[in-house]
Order: sequence, then structure tokens, then C-alpha cells
Amino acid sequence: QILPKGNILKDSKFKDWNFSLMRDHIKKMKLIKKAATDDERAAAKAEKERKLLTYGIAIVDDHLEKVGNFSMEPPGLFRGRGKHPKTGKIKHRVYPNQVTLNIGEGAVPPVCPLPGFSWGAIQHDPSVTWLCKWTENISGSNKYSMLSASSSFKGKSDREKYNKAMQLKGYIEKIRKDYEGGLASKESTARQIATAMWLIDKLALRVGGEKDSGEEADTVGCCTLRVEHLTFNSDTNNEIELEFLGKDSMLFKQTIDFSIYKKIGSMVYKNLKDFIAKKKSSDQVFSDIDPSILNRHLNNLMPGLSAKVFRTFNASDTLQNELPSEGELENLTIQDKIVKFNDANRQVSILCNHQRTVSGSMIKAFDNLGETLNRLKEQKAEMETWLSISEKARKKIPLKTKKGEGSEIDILDAEVKFIVGKAKKTQSRS
Repeated sequence: QILPKGNILKDSKFKDWNFSLMRDHIKKMKLIKKAATDDERAAAKAEKERKLLTYGIAIVDDHLEKVGNFSMEPPGLFRGRGKHPKTGKIKHRVYPNQVTLNIGEGAVPPVCPLPGFSWGAIQHDPSVTWLCKWTENISGSNKYSMLSASSSFKGKSDREKYNKAMQLKGYIEKIRKDYEGGLASKESTARQIATAMWLIDKLALRVGGEKDSGEEADTVGCCTLRVEHLTFNSDTNNEIELEFLGKDSMLFKQTIDFSIYKKIGSMVYKNLKDFIAKKKSSDQVFSDIDPSILNRHLNNLMPGLSAKVFRTFNASDTLQNELPSEGELENLTIQDKIVKFNDANRQVSILCNHQRTVSGSMIKAFDNLGETLNRLKEQKAEMETWLSISEKARKKIPLKTKKGEGSEIDILDAEVKFIVGKAKKTQSRS
């Protein structure tokens, strides 16, 4: 689409393109970087710090604030998260005339760094926290340069979020009593609200919202669960396997045993079975509700409450319950305290289905370990073969011995012992 007319690649097939020169260049640059001298590394570090001080600090209300992202992504192939429908499309280069700056009233605009270009627009809007914006070509959405997560603006936002979760603690019993009572309602919408609220509260599911499957990855939350995401265990009447891709295409896969929740669990199980009856696999489980209906109901129970607050509340409550008491911390060292905190934090991660993305270096490291393991297995098998041959030869062939210093040395026995030793070492390593 972006190649000019007459270009020899215009009518060619992508599979016939040769990217080896690009790959070789990237490998070469990696080797050059790896072989850099101490002076070259120090110069690169100084240049990085210069850019950080030049572009990475903003003055907001006479206070210095760190900028989160001051570098734009270069042009390239769009990857996206998970199985994104637009993976592989070309991201265009962003030029200064496509960028809008949001600066202080009366502040001097920064000089455009690219000769022959000017900024697209300059404005002063104190009601937003972004510093600049531009429109990317993949989905036509706006991208922003924001203050970092450690800035005071982000801190205020987090404080408001946790204050709302603290407020929920005073209403939680009332809300749970409300949705538990709604599980047996004769009205379908009321039962779906109650069942969805139980899943959000007990399983820490995100609420979910409608998405355009042609523009975004097919990720779902509680309100957008489809029949295909639920598998009922035919051997029992109380287990459901829940499997779907959540935010950032993270897999959620759990088998829920509703019997541990006693009567309430049985009611939720029965409701879910009723909701999917006579529906196709692509139909939504909660066909009568959406996040806005759910949030309106919650707002009636507690002013300003939305369903997403439940994840914050349950995560905070779990962390508080998992952390050791003041008395238990008395005789612990700093390292022991860190271990205790990490253990508690791990339980929160399990509750919220937080997973760490596997890095490319980690994948490469595991591949190398796999190759090493296979090589050691081959060596072990070869050693065992030679060991077997040596043992058979020792039994069938009469061996001469050397006499010396009052002892007889069996040459083959020494060889056998040497081979056995190597085999045992190889076995222990594998």
C-alpha cells in the first residue's frame, strides 16, 4: 500500500523477499555494541542521560515531574498484544506536523527538531495531563506522551482509587447480601446482575466491555463472556472450567469448584447453566446486561461505586490478610521480611491472574538449556553403550595382568571404572 507506483517490489510476493541483509546488519550492530570499550559505553550512557535531562523532565505548577515516554516508536511492523487482527501492518513514521503540544500558558514552545517542519498545533489545556498527542495509522486512535507513573498526578489518581476501595469495605457486606439475594430472583436481568457480581467479587474478574473484533484483539471480561468460554464437567454437577483471554491477551484458565461455596455456589452454577441453555457457542452468557447496567446498580448501593473497584478491594484485602502481623515480624531479618512480602504479593498475583510476559532472552536461554540437555542425553546413551561393551568383553576375554609393587593392575578394570565415572557424572548433570 505504501510503495510508490513503478516500484519493482509492488507486484512481487512477500514470500520471495529476502531480509537476510537486514538480519545480518542487526546482528553486526549487536556485536559492535557488545564489543564496545569502556569509554564508548560511558559516552553512550552520558548521551542517554543528556536526552533524559533534556526531554524527560517537565515543569508542572513549578514542580519537576518525570515524563513517562518522550520517545516515539519508529516506523515498523505493528505487533500488538496477543492475537491482534492487525498484526503485521506497517506503522508509519510520525512527523512533527502530526503532533499537538500541550504546554503552559505563556510558555515558549520547544524548537521543532526536524528542519523544514513545524508542530501541528500548540495548546494550553490544564484539564488534561498529556504533554503531546498524535494519531497513529493502525487503528486511527490518539497516542499520548504522559507523565511517569512516579509523578504526583499518577499518585493522586492511585490515592483516589484506593480511597474508593477503602470506602467499599464499609459497604461490602451490604452489597454481598444484595447479590446473594438476587441469585434466586425470578427476573432474568436481576439474576444475571447477581451472578456477574459474584464472579467479579469471588474470582476477581474484570468487568469487560464491547470491542470491535476487527480493530482489537478478542479479549473478554465478565460481562462479555461467551458460551465457548465455559466448559461444564460432565462427571460432576458443580465444576466449570473457565478459559478465555483477558486484558493484554493474558490467558485465564481455572476450574471452579462451586461446591466449596456451598448453597450460594450451587445457585451460581445453576444460573450459569440456565444462561447458556439453547445458546450457540458464540453467544454471550450475560445477554441481558453490560458494564453500564452493572455499574448503575452498584451506584444505587454505594455512591460512585463501579465494578472495577472490587478488584482493587479484593487485592488489597488479600495482601493485608497474607502479610505477617507485627509480632511475627519482630525477630525477622530484612531478607526474611522481603520473602514474606513477596509471598503475600504472589497470592495477590494469583487472585488477579497477573502473569509476567516471557522475554525473548528468557526464551533463548531455555532453548540453549534444551540443546544442552539433549547433548548430555546423547553422551549418556553413548557412555552406557560403551559400558555395556566393556562389561561383556571383561567376562569373555581372558586378560593379562601386570605385576608390580605387590599388586595386580587390571587394565580393563581401570578403563571400565573410568567409563562408569564419566557416565555417572553425565547422568548427574542431566
